[in-house]
Amino acid sequence: MAENDVKIYQSKAQRLGVRVNLNDDFDNVNRQRANGNLEKAKRLGERLSRLTPSLDGEGLQVNLQDMLPKKYLSQDILYQIKVLLVFEAEALLELEIPVPVLATTAINSLHDSLRKSAPGFHKNISDGAAFTFYFLAMKKGGDTSQNIGEAFAMLCNVKNKEGYVEAGRCVWNLAANIIETEIRKAEFELSE
Repeated sequence: MAENDVKIYQSKAQRLGVRVNLNDDFDNVNRQRANGNLEKAKRLGERLSRLTPSLDGEGLQVNLQDMLPKKYLSQDILYQIKVLLVFEAEALLELEIPVPVLATTAINSLHDSLRKSAPGFHKNISDGAAFTFYFLAMKKGGDTSQNIGEAFAMLCNVKNKEGYVEAGRCVWNLAANIIETEIRKAEFELSE
């Protein structure tokens, strides 16, 4: 092979002209590890993996008993609610934690915990399209909870969608408060 036939590998970032400073990235990870934030993010993800719909309000649960009529509490609908809760936890971790390595650590921990505790469920949500529909609903603009409610109703595959739109909105709003509280309780040290 001739000398000028040698190809030099360029990463996608280099081809796009994006500057990547791995030393800064490593320093940030080490700083987050040293101040305990990585461990806090991991524990946060583990806690949020246990977020589930509930009828009694015990533990880290979205209490639906007083919020939704009984017809919305069938196993199929509770499954769709659990999918929505996982999506919402992931989305809010990404949006509410200002340090990307901490958000990523929490999200990875959430998925690792689900993979261990509910492997079938985790495989279904990983292979399914629900997250895509919810992501598009968030990006749509306007009233996010309304958009999420519409995606929820569509995923429930029901005829009377209006009640299910409201159910999805209700779950989204209830869970947002719980997830945001859990993020605050993590008490990340965000000073440089």
